[in-house]
Amino acid sequence: MTERWFLYDALLDSVPGTALVKAFTYGKHWLMLESDSGGIGLAQHFPLAQGMDDSCLSRYDIVGQPLRRVAEQVKSWDFNAASIGLAALNAANNTLALVQQSPLRAALDRYHGNAFDFFLSEANGKKVAVIGHFPGLAQLQQRCELSILERQPRPGDFPDTAAEYILPHQDLVFITGTTFINKTITRLLELTSKAKVCLVGPSTPMNPLLFAHGLSSLSGLVVVDADGVAAALKDDDCEAIFSRGGRKVNMVAESCL
Repeated sequence: MTERWFLYDALLDSVPGTALVKAFTYGKHWLMLESDSGGIGLAQHFPLAQGMDDSCLSRYDIVGQPLRRVAEQVKSWDFNAASIGLAALNAANNTLALVQQSPLRAALDRYHGNAFDFFLSEANGKKVAVIGHFPGLAQLQQRCELSILERQPRPGDFPDTAAEYILPHQDLVFITGTTFINKTITRLLELTSKAKVCLVGPSTPMNPLLFAHGLSSLSGLVVVDADGVAAALKDDDCEAIFSRGGRKVNMVAESCL
């Protein structure tokens, strides 16, 4: 059997061993981690247990810790620790200050914007699945045969357990980057081996090495104003993340060849 951690281990190799965690900001839905080398990364964190609030995240004592050690928490089964680990991983990959010459620079210049708008023509007349109920799917739904799979399904959604039955028959699949946190990413890539697969959302690690493992595109977030995004997190304004310092970017495999 294939080693299940292969994607995680490959991404962890991208994290510099000398960087330290400089700052850690969180709100009800998202958290942001900054490194002393200029890296900034976001990740979604999961609803906490009943009777707890988001202040319990303060128990994760990570400021001043090596970025690589914190990033290794992405493999944790404590999903809040894994969210912090993914943010650390993204601080090494989703930041122009660290990767000025990488495909991310060209992608931000040429392929910025919402992933579902960017791939709208690609979806025309096809069977399309979205893992995670993202906002703004109405226009996509008008263009294709759309299936939305969600762990907490809304009316019209499929439960995420339907993945085994639905995904092998899709032409185009959008997978949320949070699947790295809940550890479903590896199985989802197996189920979508015949489809074009896009990893989407601010939790997405923008590292082209993922193109060698079944992904056709990466649609994530680059933070250009840490103070603005931190304020949005503290205000629990999810949409303001994108207007107060975050820029949506799409990296397609063809542009990295």
